[in-house]
Order: sequence, then C-alpha cells, then structure tokens
Amino acid sequence: MEKKVYRSKRLMLSTLTSGILLTYISIDNMLEGPLRALLRNYISLKEFGSNIREEGLYYLILGIGCFQIIIALQSFIQPVIEINNGRIAIRTKEKTLSVVRDIYEIKKIQEEEDSLLFIFEDSTYEVFIKHIKKEDIEAVLDYITNSKELN
Repeated sequence: MEKKVYRSKRLMLSTLTSGILLTYISIDNMLEGPLRALLRNYISLKEFGSNIREEGLYYLILGIGCFQIIIALQSFIQPVIEINNGRIAIRTKEKTLSVVRDIYEIKKIQEEEDSLLFIFEDSTYEVFIKHIKKEDIEAVLDYITNSKELN
C-alpha cells in the first residue's frame, strides 16, 4: 500500500495569503510603490534607506513573508507522512529532512493535542498534525497497527 498524508490546502491557504501580503508590503515600500505613496499622505516619510530602522523593519517583513510562502508551498508539495512498501517517511520538528524508517521498527505512537509522537527503539520523533484532516491520520494509524499485527 502507498499512502501519503498532506496538510490541508484550505487551512494552509491563509499562511500563503499572509506571506504574499507581507512580501508585497515590503517590496512596495522598498520600490516606492503605490502603498508608500499613500502612506506619505498620512506619515512623514523620506526616501527609503534614509532611516535605518525603517529599512530594517521592511527587510524583516520581507523575510517573514518569504518564509511563510516557502512553508505554505512546501506543505502543498511534500507529504507529512508517507507509507510505501513497509517503510514510513515522516517530516519532523527535530530533523530538517524526512525521517525514513521501517514500519515494524515503530514501538508506539502517542497522539497528543497537535502532534503525533512516533516512538522507535532508539529515538522519538514528533510530527505536527494541526493542519491535517483527522480521517487521514486515523487511516494511517489503522494501517500501521494492522501491518504491525501481520508481522
């Protein structure tokens, strides 16, 4: 069986939208766009770069916006949990890359409020599941328990 569990696209859409908005705001202010022209009517603004605090603020906003866009796009493309040919690949908080292990190596799976703890003999990995449908998680847990019973 091959099973892939993704974050809900509908729930991650707000992250993508806020990232696009923050990126637009920062780039618009850096390039003297229409938003900056509107702000000049209400706030005394000089040329961009003349105030180091303002410049730092917009670079920070740009960084946060780009980070949100990357996270949202990555969640659309890369599955959080993938089961294929008796192996499980999980995206965790602890590791940058996915952790790939055999299903029979799983000793226990604990469900917490917003995460699943995959407990192996030598390590424990936490998978953030807040933006994943409950039905998908239940299907994966049922498959893992059924495949472990067969072994």
